[in-house]
Amino acid sequence: METQSLIGKVVLEILNPLCEPVHPAWANEHTTPIATSMAVLRLTGGELIQLAPCEVELEPGKYPSLSLSLQACDSSALQWVGNGKTYSMRPLVEAADLLPFTVSQFKESDPLGEGAISEVVLLSPDGSQLLFRHLMPPMTLGIEVTGQAPNNSFKPTPLRGAA
Repeated sequence: METQSLIGKVVLEILNPLCEPVHPAWANEHTTPIATSMAVLRLTGGELIQLAPCEVELEPGKYPSLSLSLQACDSSALQWVGNGKTYSMRPLVEAADLLPFTVSQFKESDPLGEGAISEVVLLSPDGSQLLFRHLMPPMTLGIEVTGQAPNNSFKPTPLRGAA
C-alpha cells in the first residue's frame, strides 16, 4: 500500500500492543520518544491500516535495509494468542489529543541512510504530525506525536511522547 492513499483519510484511533519509552542504550539522533512493535490506524469507515517495521533486500548478497510496511489489515490484527496468552492492541494515549487526525500531507524519508523508506510522517492541516520510524534495534517501530489538540488555541501544545 502506498502512503499516498492516506491523503484525505481521517485517523480516529492509533492502536499498538505495548508502548514503552525507548531504552537509553538505543537512544541516538534517530530515536523517537515511543517504541513499540507495530501500530494500527483505525480510519473512518472502519478501515484498518497496519504500520510495522520490516526489512527489504535492495541488493542481493548484502544485509537487508530497515524499512516500514504499510498495509490494510482486518480486526484479527488487533488481538492474537501466543503461548496460551491473549494479547490485544490498545489506544495510543499520547495521540488522543490530536484525534480525529485528518491526513493532508505525508513525507517519506530514509534517516538511516540505508536506501529504503524507514520513516513516514503524516501531517494534518494545522501542522500536527504523526511520525513512524523503524528504529534500532531492528523490528522496533518508533512513534513521535507533535502538534496541538483540535479546537484548541493556535499555540502549539507539547504532548506527552513528543521530543
